[in-house]
Amino acid sequence: MRFIDESELVKKKLKKFKSDKAVILGYYHMVEDLINAPDPARIGERKHGIYRNCHAIHITKNHSILYRYLPEQDIVQIIDLDDHKNLYGRDNRG
Repeated sequence: MRFIDESELVKKKLKKFKSDKAVILGYYHMVEDLINAPDPARIGERKHGIYRNCHAIHITKNHSILYRYLPEQDIVQIIDLDDHKNLYGRDNRG
């Protein structure tokens, strides 16, 4: 079975978002999808720049999970969970 490695940062953010049911439910739904997927790297959108080895999945309109898949160990490392601006430091809209 695939191992999910949540960073301490993600654990803190889950507590921060505990009142936002859409974020919490979306997070746990996506974690379940990552566990069951044949190739978790195919689920998310591949990132570039400083996150070039990572993928992201939208869990709500504004919030995403940033993760890295290590196929050799069959581990998904969840790096961060936040809105676009906080994850990437800028807003690409407009």
